Amino acid sequence: MNATVAEKPRAKPTVQPSSANTLKSSFPVRRMDFVFKDVMKYWVDGDPASTHLLTALSCMFPDGERYFVDSVRAVRDMITDDPQLQKDISAFIGQEAMHAKEHHTFNMSAQLHGLHPESLERFTFNLLDKASKYVFRNGKQQKLAITCALEHFTGTIAAQLMRREDIQALMRDDTMKHLWLWHSIEENEHKAVAFDVYQHIYGNGMIAYLNRVVIMALAVAFIVAAKFGFWITLMKRDGQLFNLRSWRKGLSLAWGRTGFFTQIIPDTWDYMRPNFHPWQHDTHALLDTFRARMGMATPA
Repeated sequence: MNATVAEKPRAKPTVQPSSANTLKSSFPVRRMDFVFKDVMKYWVDGDPASTHLLTALSCMFPDGERYFVDSVRAVRDMITDDPQLQKDISAFIGQEAMHAKEHHTFNMSAQLHGLHPESLERFTFNLLDKASKYVFRNGKQQKLAITCALEHFTGTIAAQLMRREDIQALMRDDTMKHLWLWHSIEENEHKAVAFDVYQHIYGNGMIAYLNRVVIMALAVAFIVAAKFGFWITLMKRDGQLFNLRSWRKGLSLAWGRTGFFTQIIPDTWDYMRPNFHPWQHDTHALLDTFRARMGMATPA
């Protein structure tokens, strides 16, 4: 999985419009084609609940990523004076489209185990669609704010996964480990794009700030509730709903004292600060380490 990385991601590059034709995006779009047919059923620690914890998250990605793309694409014509940001929007769209494709392919492979993940993907689409229409009034600003909030949420999860070698060690299938680490790298490469688009168009005044933080609270509540629902559904479909020993392992992995989601709470809610920016959580060194480890980095 070799790829060329043009340069380190930057928070807010400043470029003269006259140089637009020579600009490159701050990160690449990598074309991936994972094969999941030989992935073991319980690929996280040989455990149903631990495996379905991540499968539940994966089921949210295909339509979630497409929603992010649509929300950014809907407003990009409003940006007329930042060619670098336009380049990064194009790369963001390319990366997110690839994430949707690969996670959908994995989710469909789970059909071999009778998990019927396509119904969970449809639920994600319907949830986001109804939330946009009836909760957030279907406005472009609100849709973009949802994307900013959930991009921060997924970027924080991704950084946590790269830092947690103990959790990586639980992934017993190399294909799945590569899928999640590749996705984690790219989530952190483009983690500020939607946020920069939001601030470029709507600013950082009180109204823009209140809009994004209220939506953050509501969006995370929606997603966490849906994720727990997916997790329970997958355990039921797998005939493991009353496997209390497995539930203990899965819940400890997710919400224990050093649990995966427990550990991201401070960084997730840092988003609520008025002067927050995603690159204040500096993951450049982490990105360099994992791009090199996975053969995704070459000298600029």
